[in-house]
Amino acid sequence: MATKIQKINDVITINSGDKTYDLPGADPKILVEATLASCAVKTMREVLERDGIDYNEADLAAEVEGTLSESGVKRFTHFHLKLTYPPFPSEYDEDKFLITVERGCIIGNTLKNEATVEFTKH
Repeated sequence: MATKIQKINDVITINSGDKTYDLPGADPKILVEATLASCAVKTMREVLERDGIDYNEADLAAEVEGTLSESGVKRFTHFHLKLTYPPFPSEYDEDKFLITVERGCIIGNTLKNEATVEFTKH
């Protein structure tokens, strides 16, 4: 399933399968940061559910700051994620949780491993 993004009447619309999202005023930097943050939150949710840890959806958040290159090819050179999650029971291994979230985030893995990107005419 492909994802299509298009700007119509100053509103960025993203279509993916049967889902449509309108993002007025979003720029590429914000979209990349939001995608990474969303993946981190989704992965935290999956790990907590797998481990049987109770949480409130409002207690999960990710803040991402991407750094852009100052010269040469315009690209991201670094991402810093700050994760927010509820306190864990004393026997729960928080370090293992963070490692599992980092390894389970498909967007983070893709950015770290520099996926091949191919541009073609549609």
